Amino acid sequence: MTPGRAQYLQIKNQHPDAILFYQVGDFYELYDDDAEIGARELEIALTARSNGDEPRIPMAGVPIHAADGYISRLVGKGYRVAVCQQVDQAAQEGKSSSRLGMTTNKNSSFSVHTSEQVSDPALSKGLVEREVVRIVTPGTVIDPAMLAAKRNNFLAAVIPGRNAVGIAYIDITTGEFAVTQFATAEPELALQQEIARVSPAEVLVEAHYSRLGSRKKRWLATVMSEKQVTKVGSNGNANATIPEVADDEDEEDDYAPVAKLLSGLAGHVTPHDSRYFAEDDARHRLLKQFDVSSLEGFGCAHLPLAIRAAGAVLSYVQETQKGLLQHLTSLETYSTNTFMTLDPYTRRNLELFETGRMNSVKGSLLWVLDKTRSPMGGRQLRRWIGQPLLDLPTLELRQQTISELLNDTLLQARLGESLKRAGDLERLINRVRQRIANPRDLVALATGLHAASEIRDCLDETASSSAPSLTRLLARLADNDDIIELIEKALVEEPPVSINEGRIIRPGFSTELDKLKEASQNGRQWITDLEQRERKRSGISNLRVGFNKASGYFIEISNANLNRVPQEYIRRQTLTNSERYITPDLKEYETLVLNAQDRINKMENEFFVQLRSDIAIHASERILDTAHALAEIDVFLSLAEVAGRNNYCRPQLNEGDRIHIVAGRHPVVEQTQADTPFVPNDTDISNQEAQIAIITGPNMAGKSTYLRQVALITLMAQIGSYVPAEVASIGIVDRIFTRIGAQDDLATGQSTFMVEMVETANILHHSTPRSLLILDEIGRGTSTYDGLAIARAIVEYLHNNKRCGAKTFFATHYHELVEVTKLLPRVRCLNVAVTEEEGKVIFLRKIVPGGADRSYGIHVAQLAGIPRPVIHRAEEILAELERQGDAKARRKAMRDMTMPAAWQMTLLASETHPLIEDLKQMSIDELTPIEAISKLYELQQKALREP
Repeated sequence: MTPGRAQYLQIKNQHPDAILFYQVGDFYELYDDDAEIGARELEIALTARSNGDEPRIPMAGVPIHAADGYISRLVGKGYRVAVCQQVDQAAQEGKSSSRLGMTTNKNSSFSVHTSEQVSDPALSKGLVEREVVRIVTPGTVIDPAMLAAKRNNFLAAVIPGRNAVGIAYIDITTGEFAVTQFATAEPELALQQEIARVSPAEVLVEAHYSRLGSRKKRWLATVMSEKQVTKVGSNGNANATIPEVADDEDEEDDYAPVAKLLSGLAGHVTPHDSRYFAEDDARHRLLKQFDVSSLEGFGCAHLPLAIRAAGAVLSYVQETQKGLLQHLTSLETYSTNTFMTLDPYTRRNLELFETGRMNSVKGSLLWVLDKTRSPMGGRQLRRWIGQPLLDLPTLELRQQTISELLNDTLLQARLGESLKRAGDLERLINRVRQRIANPRDLVALATGLHAASEIRDCLDETASSSAPSLTRLLARLADNDDIIELIEKALVEEPPVSINEGRIIRPGFSTELDKLKEASQNGRQWITDLEQRERKRSGISNLRVGFNKASGYFIEISNANLNRVPQEYIRRQTLTNSERYITPDLKEYETLVLNAQDRINKMENEFFVQLRSDIAIHASERILDTAHALAEIDVFLSLAEVAGRNNYCRPQLNEGDRIHIVAGRHPVVEQTQADTPFVPNDTDISNQEAQIAIITGPNMAGKSTYLRQVALITLMAQIGSYVPAEVASIGIVDRIFTRIGAQDDLATGQSTFMVEMVETANILHHSTPRSLLILDEIGRGTSTYDGLAIARAIVEYLHNNKRCGAKTFFATHYHELVEVTKLLPRVRCLNVAVTEEEGKVIFLRKIVPGGADRSYGIHVAQLAGIPRPVIHRAEEILAELERQGDAKARRKAMRDMTMPAAWQMTLLASETHPLIEDLKQMSIDELTPIEAISKLYELQQKALREP
């Protein structure tokens, strides 16, 4: 076995559950099973390389400069990827001295206290040292090219208890680290709702949860209904076989591996070693990370489940990031009682972030509201939409900020221009804190801080006692001019990405460095001039001075001119058509240039690393605060722009139970159907008077649009946004539930009707008098009378059960349901207005009092393109059924109804239509234009006479 092979196997054995990207020069190479998986999944060539006297080894490879894309594809398929890079042993053990003579203003006190040096494999002797520098999983991605700019990439861990739930989540690219624990009689449902809100890229569960009982399987399947298990086998295969577990726990639970339960679905669930979920280990790990003696200051000292989840997350990040955790300096403990509850069904039905059919952002509420200019603003807006608030003062403060911006269009324009240049300060400063920022990152950081400075000056000029909310934002924008000056003084305007290539430090920053560069440049110029001097002296017109890494500088002369080579030339290399030479002077200048360049690269490396380290230590917290303030400003500006452009109003929020909306509009539909004026509708519903609105009317008339419209306006109001209406008064809602549409759930064997009933049961069990319910076509998945009975019973339950008593919009095709208004005083009937003109049905899209008397289903079928004979036959059958008095008579009429003769003939023989025969007989080439038009008119008249 070769030494190189032994080194590879040693490293691979340390990471058997990952695909190893093993650096060899400018490539990452994959071997053995990893190579076969990589070739298959990445569609790259599978080759082989020699292994001494042993069989050849399967091999695949990708260039380092393109590795991010390949790694991203593997991670997206559920694989863990270990990135193994070449390192210089001396760099790991040695210490570099600082050369930074930094002068700073009174806001910052920079000093030298860390030393870092980036490895240079060229300095290594013998076998190049290698080590795994990070492990990439769905929840631990850090490379910008692999991240969605306006979306967080959360890693979460969950700990379900008997009557409580602990959750922790982290985004290592932004430093956000949060935990919660809450008591609940239904941990399964609570966990489902919170995971839906956070929407993590990866969820950690205790490894022993690979054995789940039937009850646990049911709720975990629901919780992670759109997730996938990442359980990587020894060859890095996400679909590796996991041994089945015997059913030996108890009689009730039928155990099965969680990987088998969840595989094949989107997202990722990763079993993690149970020891990292232990409370003692987790608490100790958190105390050490934050360098504190107690967790009291973080508010979670007495939340054991939250601590266990946080410790598991932290251990996983430490394992995958190899200790690059300097940016994790705080932990937020939050309560789910501070924001509106939205279950996964409601988030999906209201299409908050993407549409249901196309899975596209376009057509969602986010698409309408997101006019943010920066990635961090986009992430903040997504967070606001996902967790509407219950706190009235905070919402009123948000409204006031939007109002102040709406009153100053010039300020909006100035802020917008600056925010476009802000970039992603939040992720940039966290890259600095992790010590992985490159020179271009620091230049981008300075650019973003420049934008922040412009915004601070802009707000300082305009904000006053008349704009208190903007003044509050101004106070959160720190003065970072010293950092801007430091970066601009140290770095060139357009540095390379790599810190090993030189050309990073600006002239004038270091006298010693400038002298080295001058000496190197003079040497290069001497060598450049040498070619012309030697051509003139020797008379060899094609004499060439060249350079390569193996030979250094040389003079190359073709074979035809060897008789003219000066005597003092020293032969270095013989080629097929030429000879290469050196001279003592050339060798001297080569040494000067190459040594100077090595020293230049090393000094620039040290300067940059020290600059990055000092910014991380002394300025990262205030820069992060600035980034968070900019994100909020960006969101406020976005909401103000949307409100002004679309004529939204400022809703009046209160603690009452009434939702009153005048001329409300659906925020998304009015944008997607801009060519057609949207018909606004009023809403007035309250617990005391009109608690339940039963809405009838034909399909496609606008019932569902109206239902969603009310829910979205309420939700928008509770993120602090203006709303699409002329006037709106919204009593704070604690939960929004929606039951809209259904389909078979093949994974769990549930029919459409069963899915509908499960969702409805969840709503009835968990709604409160402060909730808003949107129920669309309950009971349509079963027989008419079963469905009608269930629909009426639900309405009665919502009306009479004081514990529930939620404000409810109930759209139904059961027109008989309107009769309950005579018995239930807080039920109102509404319908979508329809008119008929010259035999045509026109949907007016207007919600009016009263019940509908017809469904116009046949008209809708006609609009959908159902063949005309089917439409005519349906009208005949409907007329016959409507003549019958009761259900028994209608069933008899269906039995006795005869099939039309034309249809019987169609079934018995397929005859050619007369119009087709006419077309066959027609000789197109012999018709004049006038005759053709006449014939076409004749055919049209025949077609119009067809039944």
